[in-house]
Amino acid sequence: MSDFVFKEIDTSSTVIESNLVNYTQNLTATSLGVQSKKIVSGSISSSYWDSLNVLFYTSGSPKYGSELKFTAPSSNMSIKPTRGKQFLTKYHGYPSSSLIIIASQYYGEKIKEGSFIFTDLNNSSSINTTIKPIIRDDGFGNLYSTNANLNFGTLTASSAGTNNSISSSENYVGNIFYDKGLAIITETGSWSGSIDYSDLATNYTLKFDSQHTITTQEYNVTLLPQDYNLTTNYSIRHILSGSSEPLTLSTSTMASTFTGSDFQPYITTINLWQDGDYDTPVIQATLPKPVRKSDKINLRFKIKLDI
Repeated sequence: MSDFVFKEIDTSSTVIESNLVNYTQNLTATSLGVQSKKIVSGSISSSYWDSLNVLFYTSGSPKYGSELKFTAPSSNMSIKPTRGKQFLTKYHGYPSSSLIIIASQYYGEKIKEGSFIFTDLNNSSSINTTIKPIIRDDGFGNLYSTNANLNFGTLTASSAGTNNSISSSENYVGNIFYDKGLAIITETGSWSGSIDYSDLATNYTLKFDSQHTITTQEYNVTLLPQDYNLTTNYSIRHILSGSSEPLTLSTSTMASTFTGSDFQPYITTINLWQDGDYDTPVIQATLPKPVRKSDKINLRFKIKLDI
């Protein structure tokens, strides 16, 4: 019978896998961690304009002329999708923009492409006041309005040309940078009648899917019939009949209930330790209910840890 306390686990049976998890976020302009900035180049919040320019919009600008190092897409953090294209031409020459900043606590690693929906609450169509401006992303980093003009057509351009796409280089109204939590409305034209895009992004709702990678580690702990058949649980100790000695940690006798041949300890907790460091377990798994240890067959526990 083995009476050891520690045992090595078979690392060859350890399984490590990663899974993408999405969670739908519903936020408002007043949600903690959501900020709105009205930007006017050279005037209001000009430092934001300068920062966005350097970080994202240098490659989309004719401003730098012969300075080719600024015109290469690799010179900034704009999106380079494997299909589709992020348009960056509506920034320079556009006098104002609206920046929405979302804290990473909401989007995790990034906002899932194609899930972003912005709805403005302060403005509505002059034809039907129940229609509020709605702006979505096309999955490539471009923002477009779904209800500004019904003549824009479908999301995917037809073979007749690209400008009939609702998120084409002509029709898009801003950009979103998914892994930075930034959405910026750069279009200054009319959304509907007297409502311009520059009037939006003061009072609004946001809906999008956050994206997280969860790494799952699975450890297999196998107990052989001869393993862990003893217990150090203090509660099985009992003073001898007729003894006046108090029950203490040094009491060596067990209650008669636990001395029969059928007695087997129960497992309630499994600790995993770093080899050589047995002071504090690195993983502690508490079983939902005690499991009787068998001395006849192997017993295997699967411990999963999500990181």
